[in-house]
Amino acid sequence: MRLKLLIIWITIFCTSSLGVLAQEEGVWNISLDSLVVKAHRNTSAVTTTRDGKISWEIKQLESLPMILGNADPMRYTQMLPGVQTNDELSSGLRIQGGANQHNIILAGGVPLYNVNHLLGFFSSFIPSHYQSMCLTKCPQATQMANRLGGELSMVLPDSIPARVGGELSLGLISSHATLRLPIGRKTSLAFSARGSYMNFLYGRWLRNGEHQFGYSFVDANFTMRHRVSSCDAIIVDGYLGKDNADFFDPSYRASMTATWGNRMAALHWVHNPTHGLKTTSSLYFTQYHNLFGLSMPDMWLRLPSMITDFGYHGHVESGKWRCGIEAIVHMIKPQSIEGERGYQLSARQVTENRPVEASLYGDYCLPIAEHIGLITGLRSSVFANSGVNYYGIDPLLSLYYDNLNTRLTVTIGRKHQYLFQTGFSDAGLPTEFWMPANRTVKPQTADSFGFAFNHYLFNRGYRLNVDLFYKKLGGQLEYSGSVLDLVNTVYDIDRMLLHGNGENYGCNVMINKCSGRLTGWVGYSFTHAYCRLQGPEQGSAGVFPANHSRPHEFNAVLGYALNSHWNFGMTLVWASGTPYTAARSMSLINGNVIIQYDKHNGSRLRPYARVDVSVNFKWKGRLFKENGLNFSVYNLTNRENEWFYYLKTRKDGQLAYRPITSFLTILPSVNYYCKF
Repeated sequence: MRLKLLIIWITIFCTSSLGVLAQEEGVWNISLDSLVVKAHRNTSAVTTTRDGKISWEIKQLESLPMILGNADPMRYTQMLPGVQTNDELSSGLRIQGGANQHNIILAGGVPLYNVNHLLGFFSSFIPSHYQSMCLTKCPQATQMANRLGGELSMVLPDSIPARVGGELSLGLISSHATLRLPIGRKTSLAFSARGSYMNFLYGRWLRNGEHQFGYSFVDANFTMRHRVSSCDAIIVDGYLGKDNADFFDPSYRASMTATWGNRMAALHWVHNPTHGLKTTSSLYFTQYHNLFGLSMPDMWLRLPSMITDFGYHGHVESGKWRCGIEAIVHMIKPQSIEGERGYQLSARQVTENRPVEASLYGDYCLPIAEHIGLITGLRSSVFANSGVNYYGIDPLLSLYYDNLNTRLTVTIGRKHQYLFQTGFSDAGLPTEFWMPANRTVKPQTADSFGFAFNHYLFNRGYRLNVDLFYKKLGGQLEYSGSVLDLVNTVYDIDRMLLHGNGENYGCNVMINKCSGRLTGWVGYSFTHAYCRLQGPEQGSAGVFPANHSRPHEFNAVLGYALNSHWNFGMTLVWASGTPYTAARSMSLINGNVIIQYDKHNGSRLRPYARVDVSVNFKWKGRLFKENGLNFSVYNLTNRENEWFYYLKTRKDGQLAYRPITSFLTILPSVNYYCKF
């Protein structure tokens, strides 16, 4: 829009007079015979902002390959360099070698603690409800929360529509719809809902003999924006999501159930004048809860856990200054086992924690010379839990050079984190739980160094991004047990936790094609993530690869627009295999399962590889302003990627490993959408 206004202004100015350069009554008049204005239109879905953030327009996801008809923001974020590529049975984000727990995921500025559906295949976000998503891979300002990793923020629309509009999307296992309603000139409402129908349409395929499996999920969003004045707006935002899964095994007459979900409600006040003090204030409530249950003739057990936050966040900007305050009351119930069985069940009961977390931050941008500046800041925090207080002082220093075509940034800083996420699986099921720092578990820390180089190539048609990073981590935890530990006579969380430190370092390279019919990027990441652990079990102490460590990754995301109706998409992933801990032996003694393990994370799965393609056709109709069809093929090469290994006893009595591979070999899907 600004470019169009500039061209119109120049045209009017240049055609308002004729002749050559002349002076009339003290006023200079300029007349040009011709004028050529050249500009490059950025058609890429991904843009890198001047402060290093990666922004992605949500509407661009429609043309990329989908999974079961779902265009998921989280899955495409994992395609960016520096973000760990996940397989089909893992969830979350792993940025610059860090664990998923080190990152914060925001929906309209409010944190959500688990945003995964269906074993992590896609997230809880309804894409059409949001305008864009923004990824920050490393701390660039003290405003970022008390987390050691990055930040993924889903951004709400910031305008009030002039007329009723919306979108409907129909997929193979779920459908979603968004409705936007203007109420006068100052207020708008947005509703979004998504539901699955797997049990209804695919119930017969989810049964294998007497084995029965059921799964369903729902999501709902509500957002109201009211413009109080030209500078002030009030936003009311809410989200509700829930997953239900159940499985029945007739061989053991075992019935398993799992439920998990998020709730969120927030009230925001935004004061954004053209000049002067800019402020944002937010009051919010967010909760994640999960429950795993197992019932058999001689036993039953439940594994509940929950985390609830009541928080306030205030932020102020004025010129080169930024500062703010944040206060959160947490209510956390770590995972604990409840139940009974015929041959005794004993477990240490876990009580609910109610810690308080508060932070005060500020930073200042100091111009040093032309194109050179220094950002310096400080974030202080306090965490109080059951009579134990922890304090954190986190400085940040960032030196940059920026001439609008090339940007160099060097950043050093320190971060504290007071919450931990752990569990025996990261598959998006209710087997992960949150726990706070306490007398025995110290806060996590990270001392980091980062270097970023961004440069436009070939007349701004391409952009080269290079990142180097190093992080020294302290107070790290890893869960060393397995699901079989739940049936032991004594289950104690503390006995399953390995304590230690960590070290992450690596580099990321991305070449992004910014304009033209063919857009997208090609990226490579080299990452090493190590943990120095101290554990109670033999073989659990030493230096090991982190659970999510994949040294080499290659990603390519490409899109080609043939014309206004047809476009094509492709994604390519290749990554080193994830590490796992192999078992040497397994036995049953007095009703207890005894497992002997090899070196922690001493083995690796095969490398992960996948190619996805899509063909998209869109058209204008009488009923809707835009219609579209997306034909996608997931895992085009039919690659059988390994999830994990299971133990099998051979005829000679020796243990043997057998790989479990993804059932999503080659998977075609179709999705229809319409906009009105």
